[in-house]
Amino acid sequence: MRLSAVIIAIAMGVLPSSGVAQASVADSAAVLHLIQQRAEAMRSRSAELQRPNYAPGAVWINAFGVRRTGRDSIVAFLGRLYADTGYRASRLIDEAPPELIFVRPDVAIVHEFHAREGQRMADGTVVDRRTHSTFVVTKEDGRWLIQYQHIADERPRPSPR
Repeated sequence: MRLSAVIIAIAMGVLPSSGVAQASVADSAAVLHLIQQRAEAMRSRSAELQRPNYAPGAVWINAFGVRRTGRDSIVAFLGRLYADTGYRASRLIDEAPPELIFVRPDVAIVHEFHAREGQRMADGTVVDRRTHSTFVVTKEDGRWLIQYQHIADERPRPSPR
């Protein structure tokens, strides 16, 4: 958690970025385009549109602890998720621009936030979710791919006493 906070702080410009790799404008744009393609595939609920975004051996972990390894496994899971009536009932209500930091010229970390309302869970409860995704992306043979994605739900902050 602390490492995530430091990475996000660096990306937001809160901490000095000495030692952080510099990337070309083209690579920055390509990584952000990759994340936008993934988000658009999610919005359109098209698992197959997700396929080219993930590396063959990618790891994907959602906020409920479901872990999938490999592009085919990820796409299959997303296909079932997007077909689920509870997920389909939800709608995107807020999102923030992705935050991007390059660890090396060929490795980047991206943070993405979005909020959904109206997701019906398996037990029938309806929830609103504020979700943070962290991606590790790498440049492979000139192409940027998602190697690792971790999704976490934001918990409500307790009221001050």
